[in-house]
Amino acid sequence: MANRSYLYSLGNRPSAYADRPETISGLSEWPYDVPFMFRVLMSGDPRLCASLVSDGFDTDGPDSKTRLHAISSSFDPGFERVKRFVDIVRPLALAAPAPGAQSDAVAKPVSFLGRLVALASPRKDAAAPAAAPKAPEQLSAWLDETLVFLEAHRDRYLLLETVELDTMSEETEEALRACVEQEIARCVHVGAAIDALPANIAEAGRQLQKAVAQKCPAPLDAFFGLRLDDDCDSTRNGATKHPLGLQWTDVLYFGLWNRAEFEANLSQQ
Repeated sequence: MANRSYLYSLGNRPSAYADRPETISGLSEWPYDVPFMFRVLMSGDPRLCASLVSDGFDTDGPDSKTRLHAISSSFDPGFERVKRFVDIVRPLALAAPAPGAQSDAVAKPVSFLGRLVALASPRKDAAAPAAAPKAPEQLSAWLDETLVFLEAHRDRYLLLETVELDTMSEETEEALRACVEQEIARCVHVGAAIDALPANIAEAGRQLQKAVAQKCPAPLDAFFGLRLDDDCDSTRNGATKHPLGLQWTDVLYFGLWNRAEFEANLSQQ
């Protein structure tokens, strides 16, 4: 089973595992990484908060629970940066053909389910036939889907859970907290990179294209390694190591309880 990062929208900033919001919705999950768009969304005012995924480890005693942390941020500031990033990238996606595309090639549209299956499937053997060229407008469609989905699942706050990723390398409470604090710094850095792009969309696009191809001074170095084409999330085949994270669903492996569901479960114990 893949260790994942999990992203939610919710109505509060959790101060404890039992501090459940009245409203909560899944937004996305990602195996073995925190995608770029997660960090853009979380860039508004990210703060340390309690994890709602777990209140400790199975090996903890009832009176010695390991305190686990997540990240909380206001929804609106990060969403405004997402919309700005989409405005900058969309013209680039529409203008440039996908790498290796042929003028007479016709690609079939890729469904959301198909993208999830491709993400989870094993890598293909190097000797396998090459896939058909992808239509260049797919990235533009994914950007539009991103805005529609996030608008439909808007709430006061966001919650980013990275505990599964952090426990791959750390196990003490102090070290795990440090991992979350480092992720907060990455979110802030990504937000600063979006803000540093020029107001003019065309010039912002030119600077973004340069920054993804070569490492620029901070904060624009946050863009280095991203792909602004239909392989933006192709981590399985090695086309990119830095996913944008344009796959959205409210059905996550950890479907967190809201306040009413949490209290109902407690009353049944």
